[in-house]
Amino acid sequence: MNAPPEDVDDESTAPRRRAAQRVFDLLTAEVADGDALRWDRASPYLLRHAAEHAAEAGRLDSLLGDWEFLVHGDARGILSSSPAGPQDHTSLAVYRTSLARHAAARPAQRRHILAVDALRHQHPDISRALYAPPGEQNPPWRCAWSTAANVSPALRASFTGHSRPLNHLAVASVDGEPFAVTAGADETVRLFHADTGALHHAWKGHTGGVTALASHAHGSHTLVVTADTHGWLRVWNARTGRASWAIKAHDGSVTGLRTLLHEGHLCAVSVGQDGTLRVTDFERERSQVLLTTAPGTLGGLLALAGAPSRPIALTAVSAMGEEPAQVVAVGLRDGCALYSLPFTAEVTGLECGESDGVPVAVATLSDGTGRLWHAFTGGSPRTFSHRGRPGDLDVLHLPAENDADPFVAVTGGADGTIRIWDLRTEERLHQLEGHHRAVLSLASVHLPYPAQDDADPELDERHMDRSAFRQHVRSVTQRRRTRPTLGRLIVLSSSADDTVRSWDADSGKELDTYTGHTGPVRRVAAFDPMADSGLWKAVSCGDDATGRVWDLSDRTEHIAGAVHPGRIEALASATPRGRPLLVTACGDHRLRVLDNLTGSLLSARMAGDSPVHAVALGATREGAVSASVSSGKGIVVRLVDTGAVLWSRRPDNPVIAVSAGGSSRRPVLVTLDSQGLAQMRELGSGRPRSGPLSRYEGVSALALGRIRDTPVVVTGRADGEIVLWNLASGAVRRVLSPAGASPRVNAVRFVTGPSGPRVASQHLRADHHSVRVTDAETGRLLSTVRLGVPAEGEGTPVLGLGSTPDRTLVAVGGPNNEVRMWDADTGGGSTELWLPDTIQALSFDNRMLTVSYGRELAAFAPSAHPPPSDEEKEAPPRSEQRTTASPTLARRRGNRSALQETLLKLLLEWEGHDGPSLASLLCRHVPSRAVKSAIRALIQGRLIRPTRTGSLGYAIEPRGRALIRPVESAGDGRAPSPPLQKLRGIHGGPCVPCSHRRFRPPAGCH
Repeated sequence: MNAPPEDVDDESTAPRRRAAQRVFDLLTAEVADGDALRWDRASPYLLRHAAEHAAEAGRLDSLLGDWEFLVHGDARGILSSSPAGPQDHTSLAVYRTSLARHAAARPAQRRHILAVDALRHQHPDISRALYAPPGEQNPPWRCAWSTAANVSPALRASFTGHSRPLNHLAVASVDGEPFAVTAGADETVRLFHADTGALHHAWKGHTGGVTALASHAHGSHTLVVTADTHGWLRVWNARTGRASWAIKAHDGSVTGLRTLLHEGHLCAVSVGQDGTLRVTDFERERSQVLLTTAPGTLGGLLALAGAPSRPIALTAVSAMGEEPAQVVAVGLRDGCALYSLPFTAEVTGLECGESDGVPVAVATLSDGTGRLWHAFTGGSPRTFSHRGRPGDLDVLHLPAENDADPFVAVTGGADGTIRIWDLRTEERLHQLEGHHRAVLSLASVHLPYPAQDDADPELDERHMDRSAFRQHVRSVTQRRRTRPTLGRLIVLSSSADDTVRSWDADSGKELDTYTGHTGPVRRVAAFDPMADSGLWKAVSCGDDATGRVWDLSDRTEHIAGAVHPGRIEALASATPRGRPLLVTACGDHRLRVLDNLTGSLLSARMAGDSPVHAVALGATREGAVSASVSSGKGIVVRLVDTGAVLWSRRPDNPVIAVSAGGSSRRPVLVTLDSQGLAQMRELGSGRPRSGPLSRYEGVSALALGRIRDTPVVVTGRADGEIVLWNLASGAVRRVLSPAGASPRVNAVRFVTGPSGPRVASQHLRADHHSVRVTDAETGRLLSTVRLGVPAEGEGTPVLGLGSTPDRTLVAVGGPNNEVRMWDADTGGGSTELWLPDTIQALSFDNRMLTVSYGRELAAFAPSAHPPPSDEEKEAPPRSEQRTTASPTLARRRGNRSALQETLLKLLLEWEGHDGPSLASLLCRHVPSRAVKSAIRALIQGRLIRPTRTGSLGYAIEPRGRALIRPVESAGDGRAPSPPLQKLRGIHGGPCVPCSHRRFRPPAGCH
């Protein structure tokens, strides 16, 4: 029900309002805790009906502003009492975003989903409040940021309750209120109020999936007609919710359905898999066969034409043997076949309309062409889209007749392109491009012209002389004759790319994109707009088993952020050169790079003409690089900053996995192909590296890592064998699991955590799913955790392994919307995270877990170790900072620039102290020639200057000081003591070969 206005209290309603307030106070007294309400202690009745009582008491606003109520409250009660309209509460906008999840979620799950959705709506304060529940322990992990590509501010209501995908949709008006009817394969038909999303009726009676539905206004009643896979037709009263009639019309599934009033009775025209076309009179409970063809040739395309006194039905018959595809017209009054039109291709769309009072039939064909003819006689055939390609005209829609618009057809193609055709001239008016996958449904709505109290003086004959007025009329008439205008016709389209879009048919421009569905959108329909309200709405349904209502008049821009038009299937995160980066691919041929700390988009470049299915991040001397794999381009490695391609290779076999790693001097890229062969290449040049690993067969998974600065690679095989290899030599370092000791290895991950290097392996088969963690140094099995086996049709769970300053963690995401984490060494300490959509990929890096869910990304950080603040992001730690301001240093980001940074740091650390020469502070393994070259480059870059006074023979310039964070001064005003540490290697860190040698400052240094 709709909430009553909270600011209206006349004498007749005041006593009732006061009584409702007393009832609400009594009900909430049991959960009162000071000024707050502890909804975790509320009874089931209160959670179900609190919103209803609050609406009657005029306190719904404050209740909906209580996020703990939204966490614990029943979704049905919240929706049935929530107000509708564009002035919705912020809480409801966030709540409706993932309503399908909230309806069946537990409070803990709902809390996580709401916290993520709050960040998607740019409300970080709400997200933080949700992660701090009263009287409960704070979740150990919290969402740091999330993208918001699948959030639409035009969403007004959501429908939930179906358990299977929704394929059928109709709109209806009941007592002047807008309603939507939805149905699918779950054998139920549901009637929802379009303003609130509240369920009014759930009709059960079909013994098979619902295959078609239609709504029909019959007198003062609105009737809903449905059909199922067993051939039954059922009629439901939308006002009373009662079943009116049930008639078995077909032997088998009903594939198409239309309704009409025939001889004053409600009738249905249907086609089925039994090859019959029937007209069913419900009031007479009689079904008549009009046409019989071979079983399976009537695919469901059905159209009606003519006046109520002389209706005809047209249906498409598929080709069978030597018989071509055809359209057959049959009179409903006498059941006689009127004509049959053969075609050289299958019919993909069939509709009927009127042009200048003449009934016209329009059909689209699988070869990309269209036909139109006189609907009653079959004569005067014409063709449009003469140069169409197969798949161009898969969906057909004829807008309702409107005197202001020409006779047009709207078609949708498998490539996502929409075309608008002038059927009078057979010309294409517009080609609308925006969808990147197949168009599944089309609809349209004529927006009412705004009422004008006063005529425009420029168009009024009384305000201009007669000759000027006539000239104006002639010019307008000439423009309309030259190019038809489509007035205020809005075209709606739904697509397999999970979106609904609206288009201005006159200009051909896209008006808005409506995101929120988490699966292909099967149907879209528009409500008749009210001229005096200025509001018009559309409704859609899809494979995510939900329906959604969109406010077409809402022109609010989408929330800014990285936009992925498709589901994110490939994801990798790393910190090359101290930069936390994230690279993604989602099937639109673009490679996107994001900042992993903030989620901001850094670049989105075309990666070829085919989808990318594997990605990796690494670092070379030229800078940070990304590696992508696609069927069209093969392996491509490019610079992150500029997008310049360093190298590309097209391997003999398709590559299914890729990983970057190795040492900083010789980074490598390891690939795994579909034949189970692993290959190593130089990351910077693409040159292959040979070794025993390249001859190792049957590999099903691999991962790269380091053990005490030694690069290693881990491989897993289908026979359960897990081997640790030395990456530099290609020799086997250790067999972590012999063949046959475990089931098939589906994935492996490597990380060096606070307790040492760890290898996690995922073992998956039809009746088994487990994750094992092994100590990479000793080969000892540390933990084994058994997980649930994915159900048939579900995706494969994804594996992640990462670390925090406290411990090493394993993460498994999917096949649903849950991420489960636990301690890698013990297998205990399980933590669950829930997201708004199904999880496809995840990656650990820099103590952050990044997850892709649907078309979105979210990054999680441990509550005890939150991500860096804004100040820390602007000034990274000295160990991670890279010099980029100097052209000399940025010219080559290899060993020399690292050595130059080391020299600058040493000058800062020894500033104010007397010491030896600068070169003596470096390890003896650092070549003296490299030291002299680095000092020369620093002097040329005006970062340091020679001096006879001061420390180490050189003084740092202000420009060099700005590049390296200075050492903080001592509290007593004296210069800080020089560090007592190991000698520096060429990369700035302690030199491992000389770890026994230490340099101590000379006596007398403070």
